[in-house]
Amino acid sequence: MKLIRNSRLAYLLGFVFILILEIAIATFLKTGFVRANLGDFLVVILVYCLLMTASKVSVKNGLIITLVFSFIIEFLQIINLTQFFPIAYKKWAALIFGSHFSWLDILMYTLGILTIWGIEYAQSSRPNSQKLPKRK
Repeated sequence: MKLIRNSRLAYLLGFVFILILEIAIATFLKTGFVRANLGDFLVVILVYCLLMTASKVSVKNGLIITLVFSFIIEFLQIINLTQFFPIAYKKWAALIFGSHFSWLDILMYTLGILTIWGIEYAQSSRPNSQKLPKRK
């Protein structure tokens, strides 16, 4: 079954909603499962929604691109990517790119992508789902 792409507006709304959640998590929670793990789970969904809003890639390619991008960022943490940023930007770099590698993060990214795939699959297999007309 071919996964049918949603409208850009749907992805934009998803992006905005998850961005608000991520900001709330970063602002109000300093430790714990939600901050450490749920944030990683949600960030791949956030990146996916941004990619799908800003591009015309297929659902399958969007899922692959998002997962590969997330894995690359996580594996770059092995070399302590933040060491290459000026001191003034280290805090932001650590917040955006992370500061240490974790296999649990890889698991959370994978679970996030599987969740997106499940949602996209469920929406594509609904009887009333139809392919959106291509814009020129």
